[in-house]
Amino acid sequence: MTTSSARFDVSDLWKPGDSLPSGPVLTAIAGRCGLVWDMPDLAERVTIVYNPRLRTTLGRAMLEDNRVELNVHLLRAYPDELLGTLVHELAHLVVRMRYGDVQPHGVEFKALVRSVGMSAAATHHLDTERLNLRQRKYAYLHRCSECGVMFIARKPRRDCYCRACGPEMSWNILRAPATTAGRRKLKAIMDSTG
Repeated sequence: MTTSSARFDVSDLWKPGDSLPSGPVLTAIAGRCGLVWDMPDLAERVTIVYNPRLRTTLGRAMLEDNRVELNVHLLRAYPDELLGTLVHELAHLVVRMRYGDVQPHGVEFKALVRSVGMSAAATHHLDTERLNLRQRKYAYLHRCSECGVMFIARKPRRDCYCRACGPEMSWNILRAPATTAGRRKLKAIMDSTG
C-alpha cells in the first residue's frame, strides 16, 4: 500500500466551499482512495449515498452492502467534514474486504486513513443540537379530569380511559423531556397531588 498522502488530492473534484458533491463526484473521490489503497476497483465496488434520516452521525458504513451513507444535514452545516467522513467510512469497507472481521478502528483501519493524510478519529464534537436534528423524546403525565388518577407514558394516550370514571372522562396531559430530570419532575407532581 502506498503511504504517501501527496498523491491524494481531490481539489479538482470538490472543495469544502462548494455545495455538497453529487454521487459521481463522491464515486470519483472513492476512486482516488482506491488508487492510494491499492484497490483500483473500489469506486465500482461501493455505493455512496446521502441519507436524510441520519441525525447525529456524520456517516456510516454498511459493511454487508459495501455502502456508505452520509448525513446530508450535518454535512451541509459542516462541509469541511465531508472528505474526512467519506474517507473514514470507505476505510471501514476496505478493511472488511481485505481482512474480514477485525477491530473497527484497529491498526489496519488507522493505516488506511493515515495513508491519505486524514485523522483516524472515530467521533466528532459537532453541535447537532443547534440544527435540531435529534428527535426529542418526551414523557407524558396523564391525569384523569374526574378522579385525578395519574400515570406516565411515552406517548399521549387518548385511546384509553380511566377505569373508575369510564369513557366520558378526559385526560389532562403534562409533557416533560424524557430525561431523568424530566421524569423526576413528573413523579414529583404525581407525589404532591396523589
